[in-house]
Amino acid sequence: MNTRMRRAWFVLAGCFLVSTGFNAYLFGTASIVPFVVEAFGIDKAAAGLAISVVFFGWVTLQIPGGLLMDRYDNRRLVWGGAGVFAVAALAGVVAPTYPTFLGARFVGGTAAVVLWTANANIVSDAFPPARRALGTSLFVTSAPAGVALAQAAGPRLTELVGWRAAVAAYALVTAVGLVPFGLALRGPVRNETQLSLAGFAAALGDRQVLAVAASSFCAYALFVFFNSWMPTYATEEVGVSLGTAGTLAALLPAVGLIARPGGGWLSDRVGGRRPVIIAAFLLVVPALAGAALATSTAGLAAALLLAGLGSQLGTGVFYVYVEEVSPPESGGTSLAVLMTLSIAGSLAAPVAAGWLIGTISWTAAFWLGGVLAAGGIIAVLQAPEPALPGESG
Repeated sequence: MNTRMRRAWFVLAGCFLVSTGFNAYLFGTASIVPFVVEAFGIDKAAAGLAISVVFFGWVTLQIPGGLLMDRYDNRRLVWGGAGVFAVAALAGVVAPTYPTFLGARFVGGTAAVVLWTANANIVSDAFPPARRALGTSLFVTSAPAGVALAQAAGPRLTELVGWRAAVAAYALVTAVGLVPFGLALRGPVRNETQLSLAGFAAALGDRQVLAVAASSFCAYALFVFFNSWMPTYATEEVGVSLGTAGTLAALLPAVGLIARPGGGWLSDRVGGRRPVIIAAFLLVVPALAGAALATSTAGLAAALLLAGLGSQLGTGVFYVYVEEVSPPESGGTSLAVLMTLSIAGSLAAPVAAGWLIGTISWTAAFWLGGVLAAGGIIAVLQAPEPALPGESG
């Protein structure tokens, strides 16, 4: 293995851990909703805000963050974001009221602009072209890895240190990741092509990019819907313990460790991006039906495995797809557009589903999932099928 590849793997390891810690923090309240409800005297819809507000912080700064990524050293942006994340995590531990707690979570969410998006750019830059898709696909598995960590460890950490400290503890994973990150990255990481403001504005309105991003909106909304509410559904409707519910819900992101890079691999083999994305949404439909009809732990587990596969099979493909349909000089901005709509879907899903569950029924929430799956297919059909590179690497 040559020197560049060794460095690339160290960069990937650091970025992976940095992102894993953030994603665990993002979903840190999902497996311990009853504790949040009891501590602040709120209902389920309000409890969903603890996740949505992090996404809101993320999406608020994503577009200007994309411009910063194209103009400044991405390494410095990540270090700054890690500092903001640490302060926000600690603030959540001592927040006296729910609005204050949400405020701390919002600030933590703003760090995602660099802890996720800039890190994806850094990993892409670290790998040679022949391995770039592999490196990026492996990096995006940090999201399900973080969510799985939060779902499985949340109830157990709560028993040991309390729910507030349990949510904040995930920042330690990010801190560990900064070690290989700092050691492996010695030179600046920035886009040498200075995108003009006119080009930036044009990139924001690119219809092909927006079509891919709209489909990604639906995919992310489905992923967050399952991760946000399946622990509660398992305890209330299937009758399992909170600890078992967290373990079941951890199946969703755990499947992503295979589904996300696997979707990219499959896309190269079938010779297209859209077929994989459409297949992913089609897999979600029986998963929704299976979860809605589940009466046993085994039945729910099977539905969640399928849901994890369907909601994540296209995740890595979206990243490649949006770059292929966008002009080369605005690839970073197009990625920011993709992430903005993706996170908007993540932001809306917990609250919308919580409202449907609280005011209508769980069945209504599952129907919402079906609408999202159909919408994702319709949106991606509006984008062209790009010509694949002659060499997949």
